Amino acid sequence: MVTNVSALYPKRPANPTDTLRSVVRLITAAASADYLCIYDAQLDRLLDDPDPTAPNVRSAAQRSVSRLLANRQTAPLIAAGNDLPDTGYDSALIFPIWLDDVRIGVVALFHHAHDRYTKADLDRLAEPVGLAAAVLENVHLRDSLAQNSVIARLIMLTAQTIIDTPSPQQVIDLLREGLFESHITTSAILLYGPVSEDRPNGPFGYLEVAGAWSRRQGSGVGLGIKIYLKNYPGYLQQLDTHETLVFGSKDLPGFIDRLDPFVRSILRAERIRALTLLPLHAGLRKIGILLVGSDRPHRFSSGEVQTYHTIGEFLGISTMAQILQQQTDLVQQGRAALLDAVNDGVVMVLPDNNSARVLTVNKLFTSMFDLPESVAQGLLLPELLNQMQIPEGVRQELRRSWSSVAVRDPAKQHGEFHMIHNEGYPLDIEWYSAPVYQGARVLGRIYTFHDVTAERTAVRVRSAFLSRVSHELRTPLTSIHGFAEFILEVSRDDLPPVAREYTEIILNSARHLRAVFNDMIELTRADAGELKLIFQQAHLPDVIINVAAQLEFQYKAREQTVVMELDDDLPPVNIDIDRIIQVVSNLLGNAIKFSPAGSTIRVSTRYITGPEDLPASAPPDVLLPGVLVRVTDEGNGLSKEDLEEIFTPFFRTPWARQNQIEGTGLGLAVARSITELHRGKIWAEATTPATPGGRFLFSLPTA
Repeated sequence: MVTNVSALYPKRPANPTDTLRSVVRLITAAASADYLCIYDAQLDRLLDDPDPTAPNVRSAAQRSVSRLLANRQTAPLIAAGNDLPDTGYDSALIFPIWLDDVRIGVVALFHHAHDRYTKADLDRLAEPVGLAAAVLENVHLRDSLAQNSVIARLIMLTAQTIIDTPSPQQVIDLLREGLFESHITTSAILLYGPVSEDRPNGPFGYLEVAGAWSRRQGSGVGLGIKIYLKNYPGYLQQLDTHETLVFGSKDLPGFIDRLDPFVRSILRAERIRALTLLPLHAGLRKIGILLVGSDRPHRFSSGEVQTYHTIGEFLGISTMAQILQQQTDLVQQGRAALLDAVNDGVVMVLPDNNSARVLTVNKLFTSMFDLPESVAQGLLLPELLNQMQIPEGVRQELRRSWSSVAVRDPAKQHGEFHMIHNEGYPLDIEWYSAPVYQGARVLGRIYTFHDVTAERTAVRVRSAFLSRVSHELRTPLTSIHGFAEFILEVSRDDLPPVAREYTEIILNSARHLRAVFNDMIELTRADAGELKLIFQQAHLPDVIINVAAQLEFQYKAREQTVVMELDDDLPPVNIDIDRIIQVVSNLLGNAIKFSPAGSTIRVSTRYITGPEDLPASAPPDVLLPGVLVRVTDEGNGLSKEDLEEIFTPFFRTPWARQNQIEGTGLGLAVARSITELHRGKIWAEATTPATPGGRFLFSLPTA
């Protein structure tokens, strides 16, 4: 094997033929052959090995190779027997050499022995044949550039013009001024339309003249003319197959007769006697057609056609870029209009190293935080926070919260804050952050800011009203409750039975009203965000045991049993202990009231780390990891219709009303508000034949 490749492949060989003959000798040394040749398609010459061969045999070999490669064969092939007529050889190896989708040559080995060559020979000759291809490509490129340096410069100038000013008419004018020879009298760029997104390769309805020139009519002739394609399916198919259509003096009249009358008149006025059509495309997407016409019976050479193809590739890519840019602009305008129509402030961010960069904001965001879009666009997320007109405490809290979740993290976030707008009015803002997906991949994050000032103001007004009304009513109610107790204690047995019965009714009613007022105040304060919580770490099983001890008298009076299945290894939770006692007391108290005498009530706890640990009935936004508490009883239970309404104020099930079960209808609503203030969730499960009784569950995130 030759190690000094530069000896066979100098950068500028003085004689390309000598270099190729050296490669022939190298291949001959690598594999036996009775005859070996390299055919240079660019220079139209056949280079043999040193052993002379009769000209008629050489011609027969060349014809056999051309026939075997007629179907644009790209891979090496083994030929034998009938594939090699008149050559005098029975087997052959043929290696086509390609450059930019053009076959520039062939390496062929012939042998007299039948079945001489195998796949092993293909593998063994891959390296020396590759060297032959490299030499041939170098010779091809060097000679081509040497012969066409002016054309090459014009092509580069045209390509630069297409990039800078990609108007089809400007491209046609440039080709006319610098590239077309004197016999070219007509040229046009025709673009397909419409281009369908779901059918990017057709069928197309028409071709529209986007740029044109003729010697008699000048630039811009026929712009906007549509040539409908229903009459040309055969021509279009040929253009797709051969990538070039050339019409000479014999077949041109038949083609021109089928054209649009106006286009036909232009071509006839220019006395067109030769015409070539070349497709414009970007990748697999068809863009249009380049038309070039001559007033001579001209035979367009392969060099001319290749030059037009090169120009066409630049033009196709540029036109495609324009189409995509127009589509992108349209999509961006639509998205901007959609975002501006949203009643929330919106920020979209994309990853940028270890931070996030603002992709877009909508008008409501800029108005809400007094930050122009031109300033917000392109800022890093921390820089955006610094520019937003919000209180410094809010800024620090948002910075801490947002920085804790990466841009591509699928986690969702939400929160709220209060601020004073730059124009002086107060705002209550709820914000929400979620990932934006592209398929299964997280593309970025979106932050939305919802103005809840009106809702919060209404809640505060309602809360203030209820607090005032409750305060005004509790004062006489306290007197009624106190006097009723005093009468029953002092009079004892001196009261007539009827008076005692009525006094006890007054006392029980006063107690019921006081419980209703207390629950209403708790509920309105929780909804208005005015319920102050004192958080501390606690062991939830200890809280449940204390509540069960407080209610022991109630469930034992009904001969019920409370079974506690508590996990002592649970991690601590960060809670307001008194408020969570209120939640557990409500659930356990309801189980005692709604279960029959002598039944069993169960309370269990479980550590939940992922969605797979949650029951199917759980809401989708349970915060994990956390502790799950379940309270089950043997009562009548809930139907599917009651599951959500059970947590609305004053709702009572038909069964509870029918059986006159004591209650205000506010306990579960208060329990939900308290649980959600702890970032937890509370829900119920419907009764089924397989799972009778009532079942309530709530979750709390771990500390």
